Amino acid sequence: MYDLNFAIGILSWKGYDSLENSLYSYEKNGLSSLTKFKFVCLQEYTKKGIKIVEKYDYEPILLRENLGILGGFKKLAEKMPDGPLLLLENDLELIEDKKTTYKQIKQSIDFLNEHEIIQVRLRSKFHPGEPFEGLKKYREYWSNSIISKTKRFLRPNKANKLIGTSIYALENPETHHPHLVKKLIDGFYLVPSSILNWANLAILVDRETYLNRIIWKAEQTNSKKFINGFKNIEIELNNSWWRKKEFNILVAPGLFTHNRLSFRGY
Repeated sequence: MYDLNFAIGILSWKGYDSLENSLYSYEKNGLSSLTKFKFVCLQEYTKKGIKIVEKYDYEPILLRENLGILGGFKKLAEKMPDGPLLLLENDLELIEDKKTTYKQIKQSIDFLNEHEIIQVRLRSKFHPGEPFEGLKKYREYWSNSIISKTKRFLRPNKANKLIGTSIYALENPETHHPHLVKKLIDGFYLVPSSILNWANLAILVDRETYLNRIIWKAEQTNSKKFINGFKNIEIELNNSWWRKKEFNILVAPGLFTHNRLSFRGY
């Protein structure tokens, strides 16, 4: 079909069973037919990985070493064309049908341009997969219990930073947090970065903005914690810079669930 202006980029390291499961779901549910620009970045690549990627008509980007999440996504985005990028990891399965997939991707691209959005989050709100620690934290601070009310009183800044997660926890989050959660159309919500952290899983971004603002800032930030020995972007952007910028984040109903089929060391 090839009629939407965006590119698909998948970051992969080991986990070829997860990669093939994801690529199969993209073919089955219509995502792969929406654009001719499709890439998989294979870190520590093998012939098996190349064979899987080419089987589903994606272009392999081959790295001999593992650069981690930050380094891998940077290399991937640099090889992709200008414009909207749908960035995925190899264990994000597409769980919606062709009609829903097309509608959400098209709407997300339109909103990305219209509202100067830093990222569109496309992980499923209803079936996000594990882990999803933000939901637990939100409920700890925003239920009606005495303990939650006490936590909000004692740590108001912490409570406010969790408000964006209400979109995943509540049916009508805009009625609970009307000053910060804005409903655009059914299922699509706009929030500032002061109340929702950066996410790596299943995002639509503008390539130039992603490389020159997000990747650049993550590279400049000193990390005290690493994932498998590398920076991962989420940790580096969980800071005051991100919150003070008040970037626009769009949370869509979502298309993808986190479904890791094998252990990769973390």
